[in-house]
Amino acid sequence: MKVVTGGAGFIGSNLVKKLNDNDCKDILIVDDLTDGKKIKNLAGLDFVDFINIEDFLIEISSSKSLKDNVEVIFHQGACSSTTEWNGKYLMSNNYEYSKKLLHFSSEHNIQFIYASSASVYGDGINGFSENRSNENPINMYAFSKFQFDQYVRDKFSTLKNQIIGLRYFNVYGPGES
Repeated sequence: MKVVTGGAGFIGSNLVKKLNDNDCKDILIVDDLTDGKKIKNLAGLDFVDFINIEDFLIEISSSKSLKDNVEVIFHQGACSSTTEWNGKYLMSNNYEYSKKLLHFSSEHNIQFIYASSASVYGDGINGFSENRSNENPINMYAFSKFQFDQYVRDKFSTLKNQIIGLRYFNVYGPGES
């Protein structure tokens, strides 16, 4: 099974659509539907189940079947608002949650592909290559993504599973609204 966190969001739902286009329907979508309008992104998609983020955290800590059946986690879920300045909220949602998923995937040798952000480069004055001297987050969202990248870098040599971080630049398209 493939897990897509943020599966009802813009990037996550487009990823699920692409998986469906490749005949993959064995997908668990993890998201928060407090904003029920996000169901528009799920309409027409095929997946085996949906679970709320908090319930998913409980599930990964207790369910043997989930541990044995997940082959990859596409971690696309986050608060993506660059104008959000509630650091406690962003660090909990974007950093701590990501760390829990990273450890779960590593403990069970599950591929982990996560969304980082090009915002970690700040204004880009030093360039956009993955080099610490180029990274200078200028808002709380970017800082939360940067901190997780740093965490992965620190733990990378001790982790068993394949890990890929994708630093998305601005994205747009179907389902963006």
